[in-house]
Amino acid sequence: MTTPPVTTATSAASAPPEALDDDQPVGFLMGPLAPLEVPATTRVSTALHRLRALGTDHLVVRGHGPVRAVSEVDLLRHLLDGGARPARQLDTVGALATRVPTVAPTVRRSRAAELMLAEGHALLIVVADGEPCGVLDARTLLRSVAERFRRR
Repeated sequence: MTTPPVTTATSAASAPPEALDDDQPVGFLMGPLAPLEVPATTRVSTALHRLRALGTDHLVVRGHGPVRAVSEVDLLRHLLDGGARPARQLDTVGALATRVPTVAPTVRRSRAAELMLAEGHALLIVVADGEPCGVLDARTLLRSVAERFRRR
């Protein structure tokens, strides 16, 4: 007895319907929060090294209060503002980080894109049960749209 070949129809049935939706919930697209998290006391120079090592554009800053984020551009602007000053490398990211919009994992990709554009942020924090559980950045969102068209 031979096993039937896997077809698109049989493989599609194994995935939850939401994963195959053209406008997926961000819970299917989000990345892990942990590798991007840094304490608010992290020095600017350390944050830049971490960004490079991770190959990302943002770090999530945890401290007292809401979750915030800092981008590579923010860090570089800080270093060069008013002329390059090496001492600025010792400043902490907590002073530079800004609040980031949050969304539930059930929010659809299209709504997340609208929020990014309206708020001028390239990063959203995904929150479930009042706790941050992941991140969605503009690159991941754009990649998910491109994948949709590649499958057609």
